[in-house]
Amino acid sequence: MSHGLVGEPDPERLFASPGETLCFVPGSRAFLRRTRLVNGLLGGWPIVFGSGSWLEAHLVARLAMASRQPNLRGCGINAQAVWDLVLQELEQGHCGPPLVVLCDSLGADQVSALTQRLRALSQAVQIAVLVQNERWLTPATLVDCQAQAIVHAESFGTGVVIRALQALRRGQTYHDPRIRERLDDTRAIPLNWRERQVLQGLVRGLSNKQIALEAEIAATTVRDYVAALCRKLGAANRTQVVSRAIDLGLVQTSR
Repeated sequence: MSHGLVGEPDPERLFASPGETLCFVPGSRAFLRRTRLVNGLLGGWPIVFGSGSWLEAHLVARLAMASRQPNLRGCGINAQAVWDLVLQELEQGHCGPPLVVLCDSLGADQVSALTQRLRALSQAVQIAVLVQNERWLTPATLVDCQAQAIVHAESFGTGVVIRALQALRRGQTYHDPRIRERLDDTRAIPLNWRERQVLQGLVRGLSNKQIALEAEIAATTVRDYVAALCRKLGAANRTQVVSRAIDLGLVQTSR
């Protein structure tokens, strides 16, 4: 039995109503109703999924098989596998542009590179990124990541996935409000160039004396900059400075 719908479903019906059941029993009326709505939202997209987790990729493929969802074309567990699946779909050209869903468990650098590679294709591709580890998110890395939709995993259940898919269907971009707040937090901590230089030295594990030699300043001056970083980042010591800076995406760590 096919549960697909033609066109985009009524947006309001996609959100749970006050009296709606809080569980789904496969085959029940509530389950079939929700399936029709979700398939209507996904209808027309051949879907390629990418994750750095074998289990995650397998579960997505298994769920698609169990729900008889023909739209899922495959799940890749690295960037090259996802790329190959997308090219295969574009060559076959069964229906509209594919929707590529990428988890950042693939690796933030690989996700960014893959989105750029996909957007450079002559055929249209829709890309959505699921953020599980927000440490890599900075204004700069967000520019590098050329996905049309970016959603934080912790926002699931708040309607952001529905809104992101609706935006993609309309040819628009969508950034999860949680991610915008995350970037605002980063921008709210102004560091001058010397503080950033000292911070990079701390991230590399250098002592105050070593940082001073590289920066050609006095070790006591480095000490003062470390104290300033502690105040600005709400850290008690240099170790917490590094941890807090990484969490906020203020520095790029080597991979």
